[in-house]
Amino acid sequence: MENILVAVDGRHGAWEALSHACSLVKRIQAVLYVLLVMPPATGKERAGDESGRQSVRKRLDLHLATAKAEGLIINYFMTEGQYEDEVINFVNHHKIALLVHETRGKNARSAARDAAVLRALRHRLTCKMEVVAPMKTT
Repeated sequence: MENILVAVDGRHGAWEALSHACSLVKRIQAVLYVLLVMPPATGKERAGDESGRQSVRKRLDLHLATAKAEGLIINYFMTEGQYEDEVINFVNHHKIALLVHETRGKNARSAARDAAVLRALRHRLTCKMEVVAPMKTT
């Protein structure tokens, strides 16, 4: 049975990637791993940052509960650290066959960050990677 990973950045979420992976898991009867990567805590956390992280966790919990109610096998993990390093370690440790990654390229700055993350992951991963771009809303 294939192992599929959706890695969720604790600041932004990866809702399209999670939805896509759930659909894929249903079709090929794979096991879905969801990894929530929270950025390292600093002493200068702003209240808005913390509330944003809590909303990501709550929304993720709702998505996972819905998917489990549909009969999907989901293994949920949470870690703290640098996103790229945590994803790579997880892929290697859990024998992941496919990483479903979501881009956030809403502006030039986030597009550049996405490109850097994808480069870092692509060169260090031992699995296939599928990139999902969220639907543009107008």
